[in-house]
Amino acid sequence: MLLTDDQTDQRSLLRFGTEAVELLIQRDFSALADRFGYARAYDRRASEAIEVDLATCLAEAKQEVSHVTPWQTVKYFKPNDTNLFAVVECVVRMPEGASVLVELIVREGGSGRHVSLEDISLA
Repeated sequence: MLLTDDQTDQRSLLRFGTEAVELLIQRDFSALADRFGYARAYDRRASEAIEVDLATCLAEAKQEVSHVTPWQTVKYFKPNDTNLFAVVECVVRMPEGASVLVELIVREGGSGRHVSLEDISLA
């Protein structure tokens, strides 16, 4: 998703993180994929890849209740050759009890800065 110049501050990026987490909790994989894409989709449809990767995380958690406190943060990268600008990290407790780390990445490119869903993993 292309960002405007006023959407790269911490508050704006945290809102994107909150939005992504809410869509994940609601299991609205299509809306999540449409809004943010999914870097780890590879040769799969993004929405299906998100669904499968979340299911894998939940299975790995073995339905145990996590004691990880949900949190969000934004980290900015120093100027680099990989065009990475920032990462938004969000830990959310899923209804099943497992805690999941949702990572959004902001990259700089010729057409501006873009935010995308980078990864979903067990926290």
